[in-house]
Amino acid sequence: MNKHFNIAVIFDIVIYGLLLIVLSVLQTTLIPRFPIYDAIPDIMIGAVCCIGVYRGERCAAIFGLMAGLCSDALGSTGLSLLPLFYTLVGYIAGNIGANAREKARFAAYLITIPAVCFAKTALSFFHHIIIYFDSIKLGDYFLHTFLPEFVYTLCLCIPIFILVKLFDIPLNTLRKRGGYR
Repeated sequence: MNKHFNIAVIFDIVIYGLLLIVLSVLQTTLIPRFPIYDAIPDIMIGAVCCIGVYRGERCAAIFGLMAGLCSDALGSTGLSLLPLFYTLVGYIAGNIGANAREKARFAAYLITIPAVCFAKTALSFFHHIIIYFDSIKLGDYFLHTFLPEFVYTLCLCIPIFILVKLFDIPLNTLRKRGGYR
């Protein structure tokens, strides 16, 4: 049993590491090339929530921390509060998933995503207000940045959910064979 557990942990690290690399590269290179107005969506939120709802708070918090660090490392913004935010999102989504029944986890994901997207968009809003307070018009910002970022992020969460579940297929097979979660 111990040998299967070690192999399973190694498989988790490899598969989620590959997923993390793919999503980080998409988030920092491809996604910013297609903004709607000034809004750039955050695809990591969908992955962190999916892992949280389906795998638990510890796995999602660690993935969220690594996702934030990878996004900061590959992005041009430097160190930010993103790793802390993703860690918190993973922990909360994991607790929501733990309280949901097995067949209701997708519904839990669909309920969690709008709240998390709103929180991320609100953080971006407060960040912009602090930095550009004198030159920002709140009505224009709300219509041209806040609302498109929220909707754009929300729309990309279902394709990200499918991508995460595709990466999770080999892990589910190993979990069923090895008897671990």
